[in-house]
Amino acid sequence: MIKSVKFKKMNLEMKKPFKIALGSTDFYEGFLVSIETDDGIIGYGEATTTPFITGDTIGSIESELAFFSKKLVGEDESPETVNTKMKAWMRSSKASRNAIDCALWDIIGKRANMNLVKLLGNHKKSILTSYTVDLVDSETAKTQAKELLSQGLKVFKIKVGSGIEEDLKRVKVVREIVGEDKMIYIDFNQAYSVKNAVKISRLLEPYNIEFMEQPIASTDISGLRFIRDHSEIPVYADETIFTPQDVSEVMRREAVDGINIKLMKSGGISDAMQMANTAKSFGVPVMIGCMVETRIANTSGLIVALSNSAVKYADLDGYNNIKEDPVTEGILMSKGEVRLSSDLPGTGISVKEKFRI
Repeated sequence: MIKSVKFKKMNLEMKKPFKIALGSTDFYEGFLVSIETDDGIIGYGEATTTPFITGDTIGSIESELAFFSKKLVGEDESPETVNTKMKAWMRSSKASRNAIDCALWDIIGKRANMNLVKLLGNHKKSILTSYTVDLVDSETAKTQAKELLSQGLKVFKIKVGSGIEEDLKRVKVVREIVGEDKMIYIDFNQAYSVKNAVKISRLLEPYNIEFMEQPIASTDISGLRFIRDHSEIPVYADETIFTPQDVSEVMRREAVDGINIKLMKSGGISDAMQMANTAKSFGVPVMIGCMVETRIANTSGLIVALSNSAVKYADLDGYNNIKEDPVTEGILMSKGEVRLSSDLPGTGISVKEKFRI
């Protein structure tokens, strides 16, 4: 049974600003959430702001967490039960629901004395992750690519949205730097029209692009289908899919070749696993992505990636841009792969003393 739900605001410095087509940020704002059971088990989760994607602001998240922290006391600690109630109480909640859902799964793992990867599927020990070259000029993109290559990265995600000419220039310089043997995919963050997305897809063909992510507006599923039908490069959905029902819809309409699931967007491990399983039932590959997050949320994303056989790609680089992470253990990157740093129960993270609630 849930004894308490506590939350603490975190304002963290980032190593560098991060810019995409939808907006930019140069600092982290979010919340650490802890849930304690009546027998003393504590689980942790994270909620972070992504106003231009989910609509979650620091104010809306704080309001939702304040509401949930009162309503959930005395409730069963089952993620399924709690999620059903949270959706009934406040269906629009995403980041706050993610924090609570992940904290409950942390508790489940700790109660079973098992790491969640083993508990949920134990499909793989590690996975290659991309690292993002954000929406910068081509010279800065070149510098970023060189730095990432020196760190052993093997997969590169390039943000686009500056216009066809500038975007092609950015892709060209990154491909020249990383070589032909490294994977590159492109993320539009809804920046293009259908016509221009088809046009640039053809111009991108010489650069061996793995896939194009969310080229057009999130609501234009027919447009995604058109681009898919007229492009040699596979098309993935990101901002179009928030729920398992969204996944079913884009699959039914054969609009995309794959999907990007982000826990901060879907509301936690529970719905992310359901979305991945839905994609698997259609034979469609999944990427697990992230927002600007700390190791807390990135670890939960990694747990889904390692647990579910539908997950082929990972984009779990958010925590690497945080100057001081609030936790130790959890996700660990080495030579382009991410894995868990230990086999500790639950998510395996340990909150630093100064950040504890």
